[in-house]
Amino acid sequence: MQTSTKNPTEVLQQPVVQESKAPTEVLQQPVVQESPAVLDTISTDSLVLVDADSIYFRAACISSKKNDIRKSIDHTMSEIEATCMMGKLRVAVKGKGNFRKDMYPEYKANRKELDEKLVKSLAYGIEHMISYYDAFQADGMEADDLVSIWAYEARELEKPYFVVGIDKDLLQIPGNHYNFNKQVHTFVDDDAANLNLNLQCLIGDNSDNIPGIKGIGKVKAAKILDGVPMDKRWDRVKQEWKSHNAGDPDVSRRLLTMLKSWKEYDDIRQHIQDQATVCEQDVRSERQEDIQES
Repeated sequence: MQTSTKNPTEVLQQPVVQESKAPTEVLQQPVVQESPAVLDTISTDSLVLVDADSIYFRAACISSKKNDIRKSIDHTMSEIEATCMMGKLRVAVKGKGNFRKDMYPEYKANRKELDEKLVKSLAYGIEHMISYYDAFQADGMEADDLVSIWAYEARELEKPYFVVGIDKDLLQIPGNHYNFNKQVHTFVDDDAANLNLNLQCLIGDNSDNIPGIKGIGKVKAAKILDGVPMDKRWDRVKQEWKSHNAGDPDVSRRLLTMLKSWKEYDDIRQHIQDQATVCEQDVRSERQEDIQES
């Protein structure tokens, strides 16, 4: 499989127009509102930031034939390009490693191992995304983390952007969104983005094996945070975790939160490395004590 040598940190500084080569779930309705007016904000200068993992995954699950996989991917990408009015595409796909796994070994540990045939089909789908759509591999993180970093970079540079994908985690990102499965345009403001994250911190994420509070689902979570201002929500979430004796909410929050910058990613990697060093030193100390006692 081809490996992209591009630096994803340079993507906003060196935009490239991607020409077409081929003919989430919302936690609760008030949080993310469908907005036909969103289309009025899209232009050819908009950055269209695509979390493409679900695109090639769906294609690979439907058929193992390379031609079918290509056709399925190209059909979805063509629809995205047409809907988003040929904005400048930035495509993120799965890379190697994930800091969440290093931070919390149980992350996604509940998922069944994929069969070899599907693994090969997925690898081909990623290869096609890289070679045909100039996709970036999100090494050390999730594809939606890379999309989130790009979105916050665009926001800081005051560049118009559009987040495209179906993963509910993307709804933590403020701005215009497009769900290509539902063919729905939405707008997420800062308050809604913050609310979506805190709701998820109460619920957890079973699909990723991220703990939440037992017995709290979408409805209960919405009631708990109803009317709570943005700057008080995390305190309210922590209170709920404590009252249910549910453990450490900070672990779930770190796992659920999308990255916002490369500095944040570097800080997390450094923290993981420091923790590993401390653990190694502790093990060595224990061994020395055992030797001295013997």
